[in-house]
Amino acid sequence: MGTVLYFHFSKGIALDYLTNDPAAIAKLPVYIGVLSQFGIFFWASAIAICLFSSLLINNKKHKAFIIASALISMLLGFDDVFMFHESVFPSLGIHQKIVFLCYAILLMVYGLKFVKVLLRTDYLLFVFSVFWFGVSLLVDNFIHSSSPYITKLLEDGAKFIGITSWVFYFARTCKQMLERETLKST
Repeated sequence: MGTVLYFHFSKGIALDYLTNDPAAIAKLPVYIGVLSQFGIFFWASAIAICLFSSLLINNKKHKAFIIASALISMLLGFDDVFMFHESVFPSLGIHQKIVFLCYAILLMVYGLKFVKVLLRTDYLLFVFSVFWFGVSLLVDNFIHSSSPYITKLLEDGAKFIGITSWVFYFARTCKQMLERETLKST
């Protein structure tokens, strides 16, 4: 609430613009952005699964991996909700491609730091997820079909597959890590 009040008083943004549902404010049908909304639910699920699991996991490497995964999920989820790469950073003079490059570097550093942990998981599901995010980015930046239906379905569909694969990967990985720790303790 503090953030909401800050933006209301310091930036003069109407309080209902900060608290109400965007579709209600714009007087749009409730189905507007339904795929995007489900994607946001999945981002939130990945974050919650990782944060909760990090409280239960004792292995330091696994705990660090899960916390880093929660933070990356949070960054990507916030980017999805608040359109950091499309609106926020470009309004600050930072081109969208620079933002994507930074995200790619972050994922590479993450992958290198946790390669041993990743390889002990069902990492192909993680690779599958990252692949679909890549497809979404390629379609968004390089494929300009004469049919917006094709490009939007490819871009947003690929992103949605990436997000759902991401949450399933972390749900499965956290479950396996917790099961291993339970077996070791008995």
